Amino acid sequence: MAGVPPLVEGTQSRPAWQSATRGSCSRSGGHPTSLSKKDVAMFKKAYVALALIGAVASAHAGPTLINEGFDNVSTLSGWLRTNNSTPGGTATPWFQGDQTIFQALSGAANSYIASNYNNAPAGGTLASWLISPVFSTAQNLEVSFWARGDIADGFLDKLTYGMVDATGNLTSFVPQATVVAVGAWTQYTFLLSGQAGTNGRFAIGYVGSADQANYVGLDSVTVTVPEPSSWALAGVSLLGLLAARRRRAQR
Repeated sequence: MAGVPPLVEGTQSRPAWQSATRGSCSRSGGHPTSLSKKDVAMFKKAYVALALIGAVASAHAGPTLINEGFDNVSTLSGWLRTNNSTPGGTATPWFQGDQTIFQALSGAANSYIASNYNNAPAGGTLASWLISPVFSTAQNLEVSFWARGDIADGFLDKLTYGMVDATGNLTSFVPQATVVAVGAWTQYTFLLSGQAGTNGRFAIGYVGSADQANYVGLDSVTVTVPEPSSWALAGVSLLGLLAARRRRAQR
């Protein structure tokens, strides 16, 4: 799709290990795979290599294009909030966080942005979108955000995220992943491969059945330019792992 660069790396999640709380204002897997010892060893090596890549990227991060902590949602500049839920619900699908449900990742207790099941009526389908300001996608980029759900039995909060074009048109949405928010602040990160002369926006949607949803929060959305050395290290490490697996398969 023209105008939106390809997504090149999958989701990486990191919990903040904060305890989950249940608020009065909200409604409070896959199949196992058998691995050989060699497969387990290979996985551990891959995990360590990717961890080193992430450490290098963090230590040598380049310019920051977006850094939003949602201290005051009413004054957000350039952000789009769109409720495409069916049938439609509340007019403002994303709002200032409620500190009585859970507190922000950092800063003031309510300094995060939140959404809930009221974005669609009973029996409806959620599609509540938060879309970032426009930024240049001409360079390789790292996009990151933190999310947390208010965990209650029988309910779950689903988020889908990726890129849209510079106009914010959701028909241009290129998904990166869909996740279920957990009861602790967790970081999600992906890489974008730059394309000269392009611009885009990061988009995240609160989706799924309104009857099964509860309350979700987002915090610390960043878009940064990693150092080229980080991408080179990623390529070398992954090629090495592929080569090792190929040699093992030939034995």
